[in-house]
Amino acid sequence: MSDLRVFAPGSMTHLMPRLVQLYQRAHPVSIHTTFGPSGSLRAKIESGAQFDIFMSASTTHTEALHRSGHLNQTDLLGFNAMVLLYQADLNLTQETIVPTLIDPTISVGMSTTGLDPSRDDAIEILAKVSHFSGVPLATIEQKIRMITGGRESPNAPLGRNQYGWLMETQDIQVLLTYLSNALVAIEDNAQLRFTELPSEIAVTGQYGIGLAGSARAPAEHFYGWLLDMDAQRILKECGFRYAH
Repeated sequence: MSDLRVFAPGSMTHLMPRLVQLYQRAHPVSIHTTFGPSGSLRAKIESGAQFDIFMSASTTHTEALHRSGHLNQTDLLGFNAMVLLYQADLNLTQETIVPTLIDPTISVGMSTTGLDPSRDDAIEILAKVSHFSGVPLATIEQKIRMITGGRESPNAPLGRNQYGWLMETQDIQVLLTYLSNALVAIEDNAQLRFTELPSEIAVTGQYGIGLAGSARAPAEHFYGWLLDMDAQRILKECGFRYAH
């Protein structure tokens, strides 16, 4: 049995097991996934780490690794829109999102698992809020709590989703994150809801995928399958939009 080594962003932690299990029903291959921030995984690859497939929360990283020769092939895996996850009693709408984000009485978090810091997603969304509201960017940044999912934040108990638990126990009323993260948090915490962001501040992540130049036939097959309809259906169920 071959061992496939996959690097994937932390925002895919909840859905990679579904993809792997579905694939393994028909293909007897061992797949080991390493999760982390896309920029950090890219740095590992550039430092010589062994891998077969790299999935990134930003096509910036896959394209850069393709140019440097670390990836033999790259593709767009899917789109993942940023949304606002919130406590149900706030009853938010798109029209009230920006006033809520700048309200000094509302505690606001931002998921850095969903947002790749090396791609400046966080700065992009906050800059848009600043421009639309007229509130200085520095003022908005000061009130945002960065939720890193295990480094600066407390870790959720076993069996709990990190964001669902944090919003239940750590006084976070609203959280900016990708839709894929929001759906899992709502499954964990029934008191949460989400709403799409208004077009004025919307940000959508473009997830990339790349195949190592040294990848063997089993990795090439799994790579192709991840871009096919069975895998894309799982991605869609988990909050992604089709890339193909």
